[in-house]
Amino acid sequence: MIEQTNKVNYNIPFYERSARKVIFSLFLMFIPFSQALTINVLFPLKISEIFLILLVILEVKTGDILSWRLSKLTMSLLLLFLFSVFISVIINIFYKYDYELTLRYSRITPAVDSILKFFYVMIAFAGLFLTRNILKEDETLIKYFFIGASLSALYAWYLFFSGVLKLPSLQLPGMGDDSQTYDVGFGETIRSGTFKEGNYMGFFMLVSGIIAIYYKKGNLSLFYFLSIITTFSTTAIFCSIVFAIVYLFYRYKKYKLKLIFIFFAIITVLILLVQFSPGFQTLFYNKIFGNEDTVENANDIYSKAERLNTTLVALDIAQKNPFFGVGPANYGLHYNHYNSMKQFAHDIKHIPNNIYVEILSECGVFSLVAFLFFLGSLFNYGAKKSPILSAGLIAAFIYFFAFPTFTMLFIWVFIGIILI
Repeated sequence: MIEQTNKVNYNIPFYERSARKVIFSLFLMFIPFSQALTINVLFPLKISEIFLILLVILEVKTGDILSWRLSKLTMSLLLLFLFSVFISVIINIFYKYDYELTLRYSRITPAVDSILKFFYVMIAFAGLFLTRNILKEDETLIKYFFIGASLSALYAWYLFFSGVLKLPSLQLPGMGDDSQTYDVGFGETIRSGTFKEGNYMGFFMLVSGIIAIYYKKGNLSLFYFLSIITTFSTTAIFCSIVFAIVYLFYRYKKYKLKLIFIFFAIITVLILLVQFSPGFQTLFYNKIFGNEDTVENANDIYSKAERLNTTLVALDIAQKNPFFGVGPANYGLHYNHYNSMKQFAHDIKHIPNNIYVEILSECGVFSLVAFLFFLGSLFNYGAKKSPILSAGLIAAFIYFFAFPTFTMLFIWVFIGIILI
């Protein structure tokens, strides 16, 4: 699976090629440190982003940026998506709405926030291209991704056990006092690991587990999947189960009867957990299937109800602004105008919590169509390479329905690895 190719530009001085590998290795290592080890400059500046920007500068200097390659279809869809997001930014800078925006939720100004979000999109695309091209030259560098993921997972377990055992924990710079916590009944533990939210950490562990299986790192993969426990992320647990089921059916089609038996055995275990484990009911079942008549604690279904409401608001925004949306990063400024559920009118900047409706409401239908076609071409490519990747992409696409933003860097690194 891992091989070192000879596609190296020897016209570039040796020290620059060495610097490129070192910086890229550090970039991969620090990807999971999305909140931990960050510097707050109006936003958390990540170490991985610093190394990525250095890489782009080096690519421009050496001329390697001209050799960034993808298939014509993939490149066309990415450029179309980028162009449609750019048009949304430009239009919404000058467009005046006939209602008052909630400007206190903007980080700087609506226009600057949109421009910064567009810059993040370009950063994410750069991460995709650099990951794909550098790993295509030397795929052994993937080990640095696993080093970073392992360090992140170990730190998540440290936070988990510190909370369970009611011991003080050392929080890394950048985490602050607002880290997400979860009450496990006999202790409160930080569930976000090295990320801002447990949902982010859970998705990263899921992606890391998929990549580890693809590179035949079975023990690492098991460690990453088990580390999802520390995040208490319902979506991550659910998508891990989806990945396992889809992959097993892809991989062992000739053992359909045995797989069906295993599937029903898993369902039976889940039903028993729902019946006899209050903790499992709170974490998993009630959030997905519960309603006011079937749960004792309304908090168990609050998260689901709030996510549903943010999605409905996003669809309403998209209906009124179908072609170019309200501008990247501006959903929260329009939320109060479209929100009819006053119990969800908190004094915070709301986000759609769904990548698909985020793109639709903020960037418009053209952007969403381009994005969906890109995902389709990505799935076709991954399915031809490995059932692991096709199952992983299905799990990721489902996760997008409950993930806050498409600009999270590790998503595009994952895509870059698939496109090698």
